Amino acid sequence: MGVSESDLVLAHHKELFSAWLNKPIKQSQLYSALVKSLTGNEVKTQKSTVPQLDTEMAARHPLKILLAEDNPVNQKLGVLILAKMGYRADVVGNGLEVLQALKRQPYDVILMDVHMPEMDGLTATTHICQSAMPEERPRIIAMTANAMQGDREKCLDAGMDDYVTKPINIQELVVALEKSKSRTSKT
Repeated sequence: MGVSESDLVLAHHKELFSAWLNKPIKQSQLYSALVKSLTGNEVKTQKSTVPQLDTEMAARHPLKILLAEDNPVNQKLGVLILAKMGYRADVVGNGLEVLQALKRQPYDVILMDVHMPEMDGLTATTHICQSAMPEERPRIIAMTANAMQGDREKCLDAGMDDYVTKPINIQELVVALEKSKSRTSKT
């Protein structure tokens, strides 16, 4: 294995550089290198802890969930996360399929992506809110990568009940699901 030109430059001119990073650059590595270069201090990192999924959540808080997501990878990830909490979710790929699924059966929760082909999540939510009484419709939770100022308000204005950003924060999702009520417990 040969030595790259950049390795030779670093070896001969190390004194010119306060830090160097290898591609692909991780945000945390860039941050640490900048802090060390500018202050001379090392960044104290906390050990990252992977949130523990409550494998009994579905048994304690049963819900019929519809996942509306057009991206196959996000579909698999969403289904996997929900399965680890004990839930089984039906999956659709756009807002039109959401409306069709609701005609076939009721759901307690819809995890709704905002940007989908054919009909987006905001439009689908508006249709659901116009066609069902509030106590009859499922709780709609926006699950979107849009985290810009005003995006949450757009979702809530369209009739969505909650908002969870992607990548999915497990704790945010758990809180949003815990606010949902099961149709089997409604009278």
